[in-house]
Amino acid sequence: MIGGANHTTQSLAEILGASERNNRRDEIGSAMLFHEGEAAQVIEGARADLDRLMSRLWKDPRHHNIRVLDDRPVMQRRMREPARLCALSTQQAADILRGRRLSDLSSAGLEKLLSCEHVRMAA
Repeated sequence: MIGGANHTTQSLAEILGASERNNRRDEIGSAMLFHEGEAAQVIEGARADLDRLMSRLWKDPRHHNIRVLDDRPVMQRRMREPARLCALSTQQAADILRGRRLSDLSSAGLEKLLSCEHVRMAA
């Protein structure tokens, strides 16, 4: 999933806090990355829980231009944390993105980016 993220640090912290609580309750795992006004997220969980989450996100005015890039069953979940935040250093962004925006990447490219060790967890 990808969308706009033109938010303040405070509003991003509020979104992450709500994500942590809701995802823990609903047994959803996710990894998020914010970069230059865009957000990308991989989410995993039971279909009913994911449908409820997406319904909340589409109704939430803090989220806009949401696009689901891929929606498929997974055999084994990889996203165990309810709301993992990933961050790219300036050098990593240059090396990995090569001037592209997150919205320029394919679903496979975003999934790889959000599940790789070279993307560090934000402090």
